[in-house]
Amino acid sequence: MAALYANGRSVTPVRVRNISATGALIEAPALPAAGATVRLGRASLSALGTLVWVNGAKGGIQFDAPVAVADWLPQGRRGFGQQFVDELFHQKRLGAVRSIADGAGLADELLELRLSLERAAEELALDGAVASRHLSTLQTIDAVGQAIANVAAEIALQGAARPVAAAG
Repeated sequence: MAALYANGRSVTPVRVRNISATGALIEAPALPAAGATVRLGRASLSALGTLVWVNGAKGGIQFDAPVAVADWLPQGRRGFGQQFVDELFHQKRLGAVRSIADGAGLADELLELRLSLERAAEELALDGAVASRHLSTLQTIDAVGQAIANVAAEIALQGAARPVAAAG
């Protein structure tokens, strides 16, 4: 989640779908017209630019100056958010992620909780009135979801680093 500002006021909460050093793909129920000068903000991050295209609920921003993409990604790492969760579940289904006797269930449960939290936040964000009144709360929910994913990842990494006892 991020906030899109045009003409110095918050236009709407947006979801950043894709970001590069020079621009971003955003999605929101209502966006300003193409050509608008905008500022994309999330927490302490801010990027000025132009909304170069709008198609329905999606739009493309071209930044005035390059941004550090890693700063805008969850936890500064590519593939850590939903992509990470999807990949972890996929690997588990394939049997590539071995179970951890005392942690695997907890990591899986945390990831499921994070997914539920993300789905609830996305549903709330679809209601423009709710989203505009509670942008900071939705951003907090997103941050909590990322923190939950971090804990799950740490549990999974600790389990993967444990030596497997030899059969005796």
